[in-house]
Amino acid sequence: MNMRIANQMKLLIINPNSSKSVTDNLEEILPVPPQSHLSFYTGPSDAPPEIDGPETSKKSCETCLRDIKEKELYKHYDGYLVCCYSDHPLIYELRKLTDKPILGIFQASVTYAMTRSPQKFGILTSTKSWEPILDEAVKAFFGGVDVPLFTGTVASNVNVLGLSDPENYKKLVKKANKVVDDGAKTILLGCAGLSGLEGKLMESIPGVMIVDSVKLGVELLYSLVRMES
Repeated sequence: MNMRIANQMKLLIINPNSSKSVTDNLEEILPVPPQSHLSFYTGPSDAPPEIDGPETSKKSCETCLRDIKEKELYKHYDGYLVCCYSDHPLIYELRKLTDKPILGIFQASVTYAMTRSPQKFGILTSTKSWEPILDEAVKAFFGGVDVPLFTGTVASNVNVLGLSDPENYKKLVKKANKVVDDGAKTILLGCAGLSGLEGKLMESIPGVMIVDSVKLGVELLYSLVRMES
């Protein structure tokens, strides 16, 4: 992992689970902003292979935080992107270690969705367990009040590691159409495992903005680092 690239902004893209296939996909599809360098981190072997709720989120945070501290990764980058679509506790723990910008892909995508007001937005996620968690996270993000522009979260009922499997694509389209039927004109891809599918989904569902939350997160983090430099 090359941490010192002269005269370039150094961003660390954090996959807080232990599935390197997710990281490999991100490394393949993420555009690199101008004059910047992306490094990629995968959680250690004792991190959960996928995150499906509060318990695995906590385990993910504990294992990744320990590993990041041991490797002193919090000292070497200009910004950090946590690529779990949730209000992941690692975001807040890392902010205790560094004053560099730290962003989660959930926060990035919801912030962007609000700029498209008055169009409504919804979230397409992986498994059913995430529906109430993300619905509550959106409400909490706005101070605990209801958000009229938010149509809710719809699960694809495909686990994280199966989201990129072409055999599951029809399921994704069916559930994305459910988000549209609920009134959304913007669909936030609510899992890093969905990254890279936004173009194909927009071809399948014309007239709807599909947001790749990881790509958006990189762009927003890049802007935050520039603002603070």
